[in-house]
Amino acid sequence: MKICKLNRICCLLAVLAGLAGGASAFAADEMKTLDTARELKEMPVLTGEQWQTLQQETKIAFIWGIGHVVTIEEHVMQRHPELQRKGFVAKLAEGLKGIPMKTIVQEVDDYYQSNPDDLDLPVMRVIWAKMVKPKLTSGVADRPIDREIDK
Repeated sequence: MKICKLNRICCLLAVLAGLAGGASAFAADEMKTLDTARELKEMPVLTGEQWQTLQQETKIAFIWGIGHVVTIEEHVMQRHPELQRKGFVAKLAEGLKGIPMKTIVQEVDDYYQSNPDDLDLPVMRVIWAKMVKPKLTSGVADRPIDREIDK
């Protein structure tokens, strides 16, 4: 009985240590962003300037986070059909459907590399303009789509 409990505690500690190690990989990339957020007391918008300083794993984590928001909203709308709408997240899901995360990261990297004067543009604006808009037949709330990138 004591050995079984000790094994569980050791496994739990090993998992926690692994999680702590993985988190530290992101910590260095994110410290500047977190400091900015504390100074501004708001969520900073990720722009091309910061994007270019992030490691590949951190970029994937950002895209993964976007995917989670989309997935959560889709599940909520399935459970509560009265909430269904053609909002930003629904259009984001429509436009990014089937695009691998690594491809999204590469597209954003390529955009900022090809457009160094646009480093002040938010990453989400680039994703919307370069990957989502081209696949949509109508925009948010079924409005017509403006095909030019907003600056």
